[in-house]
Amino acid sequence: MGFSFFKQIFSVKKQKIEKIELSEPSMQFVLNYSEGREQTSRVSKEEIRRAIENLDKYGDVWLSNCRTVITPYGNCSGISCMAVPDGNPQVAVYFAMTDGLTRYVSGGYRTDNIVRMFYNYFERLEIPEISDWEKGYYTPVSPDDEPYYLYVDNEEYKYITYEDVLAALENLEAGKCTLMLLKTPGCQNGYLEVRGTKDDYIVETGGIMKKEIGWCS
Repeated sequence: MGFSFFKQIFSVKKQKIEKIELSEPSMQFVLNYSEGREQTSRVSKEEIRRAIENLDKYGDVWLSNCRTVITPYGNCSGISCMAVPDGNPQVAVYFAMTDGLTRYVSGGYRTDNIVRMFYNYFERLEIPEISDWEKGYYTPVSPDDEPYYLYVDNEEYKYITYEDVLAALENLEAGKCTLMLLKTPGCQNGYLEVRGTKDDYIVETGGIMKKEIGWCS
């Protein structure tokens, strides 16, 4: 099965994708800022610490994973911290639902403790102990308003077209990159991921991709 097979999924909607399980790759993350800085997929421990130590400059900071992490509380989609006036920041852990997100929130943590929580999630996919945290529901932007972003290895591309996705697949086939991921910021409209090399690859999909790639903007 060649890479030309994957190109068909963007023109033949009913084509079924064969999922080949080989080995579990490392997770890819995106670090989001509510203000003052563009989100980045070039995530590192240093970048995480700098963001958390400068919440007054960046506002909320959200570390989201490109594939959900299975936990006893559900499928975790990320962890965030929020600046709180006259107090220590709040920390929230998010779990993907069919109509939004479930959110567990707690406050009063020192910066070093928050950094440690983020490190544990980033390096080991471990969430904090949240059994006594406040549980609520969070509804992100409407799925119809979310654009698709394209990730090729650690590079993020916005305002993409059908041709951009095909070019990413061709780069995979040529061995110029090892991962291509197509998803919306809130992971509400499904995702498509192809990773590996021409003769040794994994395809993973989730949810329902509701938009035509040519309309992404």
